[in-house]
Amino acid sequence: MPNALTIRSYTQDDLATLATLQRGRPPSPDEVADTERTLAQTNLAPERDCALAFDGATPVGYAYLTHEPSIARGVLDYGVAPERDDAHVAGALIAEATARARSAGLAIVHIDVPESNEARRSLLTQLGWTHVRTHLHLRRDNTPPADVPLPDGLTTRPARREDAPAIARIQNAAFTGSWGYAPNTAEEVEYRVFDLPSLRPDPVVILEERGEPIAYCWNHRESEDAPGIVGMVGVLPERQSGGLGRIVTRAGIAQLIELGAPALEITVDSENPPAIRVYESLGFTLDW
Repeated sequence: MPNALTIRSYTQDDLATLATLQRGRPPSPDEVADTERTLAQTNLAPERDCALAFDGATPVGYAYLTHEPSIARGVLDYGVAPERDDAHVAGALIAEATARARSAGLAIVHIDVPESNEARRSLLTQLGWTHVRTHLHLRRDNTPPADVPLPDGLTTRPARREDAPAIARIQNAAFTGSWGYAPNTAEEVEYRVFDLPSLRPDPVVILEERGEPIAYCWNHRESEDAPGIVGMVGVLPERQSGGLGRIVTRAGIAQLIELGAPALEITVDSENPPAIRVYESLGFTLDW
């Protein structure tokens, strides 16, 4: 007989419960604080978007549906407690989240699934989900990248808090209309760069032309011993195809190496060959 489950919305009293379910173990105080900062992002509404599953009084799973109304999409993340890692709990949470997506007028829901997670891929296929896109995860060691000369008039520098509007402007101009991209506000960018990270503000490199930002490379590190992550590289559309993406990415790589990253990683859409060629030219190779 199926397990009896109850599913309800997240409340502020559930912070430690959610942090535990996300990690599959009791979290440290710092990890609970990380979860709290994540939920405080201006585009999130945890009481609306997060559902928790219980077997009696025991929490056994969660689902979080991030709303992206500008492109009518929801992005779903879910997890089941290790001692209850079964399809029944996951299926109930996925059904709850997709029902909420429909009620909110979201036309599509996406889930990101690593190729190594065969159990999750199999379950989603059984539930009627289909594969729509492949992202490639590339990796390189921490050897300094080859020099990329800066043309006259161009300079690079670390981003400051007051650069958030410029980063958002470049990002939205570069990516709006690209598959799966939802435009960001300056407030969202500022929070994610300067307030959300636990280690330090994300190291973002700005490429300027005579003092005017025209490109950026947004990097991240989870901890002092974690790989450096090249998160996003954006160039104003009118300045693309001129090698600026390679210039600013090289500067971002150098910044992460200077911060002590033991290796570097980047994720790229498999259907974006120009970006793949840039990253391969800077020493990245396919990892998974």
